[in-house]
Amino acid sequence: MHPDLTPHHADCLLFDWDGTLVDSQYANYRAMAAVLATEGVRLEQEWFDARTGLSSGEMIRTLIRERALELSRPVGHLVADRDEMFLKEAHAVRPHREVLQVVEAMHGRVPMAVASGGARRVIEETLRHQPFSGHFDTLVTRDDVDRGKPAPDIFLRAAELLAVRPARCTVYEDSDEGIEAARSAGMTVIDVRPHTRTRPRSGA
Repeated sequence: MHPDLTPHHADCLLFDWDGTLVDSQYANYRAMAAVLATEGVRLEQEWFDARTGLSSGEMIRTLIRERALELSRPVGHLVADRDEMFLKEAHAVRPHREVLQVVEAMHGRVPMAVASGGARRVIEETLRHQPFSGHFDTLVTRDDVDRGKPAPDIFLRAAELLAVRPARCTVYEDSDEGIEAARSAGMTVIDVRPHTRTRPRSGA
């Protein structure tokens, strides 16, 4: 485990999913870009990468506001199609090795949860393909709270389920929105990006 990723004085660990536990960025981008293309919208990967802390629905709504778009289908339908496209690649999603080492080292020592702005069904399906599939005590998703990140609701709900005070939780995150959410929850946060960044893929 890298020293910068080692938790200190934590009674529980909360892990974001996409980009933190798993390297799903490109698969997520391809699924979102494909769905928006059916609406005649071109999604640049740079735009997508800058907003990875948002849920799919919030990302589409942000795009609509920024570009004054009028889409033919409701946001919920687009998100459902995006999820279906992503699930076709779920088996190929791999963990971030550096964060995997943290999960394996701390398993059985402190309670751990996945706390993500993603959809429960998508995470559960992808999680079952991961080497740490049995390592977490609970899963909290965007489906379980009223507000997604950068609101603190997801992390606070996870702490509640683990019966740990927020101040005693350490969060692992890879987005500005997630870091803001963790800090708003009064939790310690570790930014994994210096250890998980991958080189851009050609053709993206």
